[in-house]
Amino acid sequence: MTTYMEQPFAEPHKNTGPKRGRFESLFSSGACTRPLYDKIIFDLENCVVTPTLGSILPYWLLAVPRLSTPNFVQWRLKTGLHPLDLVNRILAKCHVPADRVIWFEHGAAEVGSPVSCGVDQAHLHIVVDVSFSFMEFAHASAAASPRLCWNERTPRQAYQEVNVEASYLLAANSGKSIVAQNVDAVGSQFFRRIIAKLINRPKEWNYKTHPHVENIRETVRTFAP
Repeated sequence: MTTYMEQPFAEPHKNTGPKRGRFESLFSSGACTRPLYDKIIFDLENCVVTPTLGSILPYWLLAVPRLSTPNFVQWRLKTGLHPLDLVNRILAKCHVPADRVIWFEHGAAEVGSPVSCGVDQAHLHIVVDVSFSFMEFAHASAAASPRLCWNERTPRQAYQEVNVEASYLLAANSGKSIVAQNVDAVGSQFFRRIIAKLINRPKEWNYKTHPHVENIRETVRTFAP
């Protein structure tokens, strides 16, 4: 039996399997106690879907693969599955049309990279019904990182063109994606900072200091079976 706690933080759990950093408890076997942000909303055979700590907005989901891997470019090569198909499957499970969603990844190239946001495991952010357009999101991302080379692709093309050895930032909606490679200089939680700025809460981007528990509860109420 798994018990979920209302407080935003919990002690890490022991796990004898592959190391997945903060997400290690999601794959722990047997009885355990987890914080609410680690509630498994539903379980697919190759990943679990949860709310996320630091949900600046409500209706913010996180997809974490079972396979221990630093990013979804490597996950795609190892599994033969495409991240876009995973996103579409999650949206179908939630009964959410693709045109209501922005999704993104901070793709770390190696363990310990600042791009990984302190989490040494691949994970995709999926946010439903944001108050800004994808164009606004893309323009704000480019303006915040003028030294990066951003390329616009279809969501399916984007992952196919990322160098497997490069760090990257990738964001998409139903029809477009933006991607930049070799992004270690941007630091941690880049897209969280962009979202916080777009909703006029620029100091609340850091999940370590602003857990946004009320939005986590709203996500669970909306999407948990």
